[in-house]
Amino acid sequence: MWRYLYRRGQIKGLFGGSRGWTMVWAAIFLSRMVRKIGQREAKTVYSEVLGPGEQLVISHERQPPKGRRR
Repeated sequence: MWRYLYRRGQIKGLFGGSRGWTMVWAAIFLSRMVRKIGQREAKTVYSEVLGPGEQLVISHERQPPKGRRR
């Protein structure tokens, strides 16, 4: 529901010129930004002690694009 109101406010308010929808968009946008600023502490996902000579490799493989390519 919030996503719907955010998108509707963006389309009808920012791009459409409706002051009421702009206020709806701004309220949701600001609440999201305040929430992001409040979450400054990083979350530990994985933790393990490495011994001498051991290493940790972090990699990311690109996935093939979805859909047809022209």
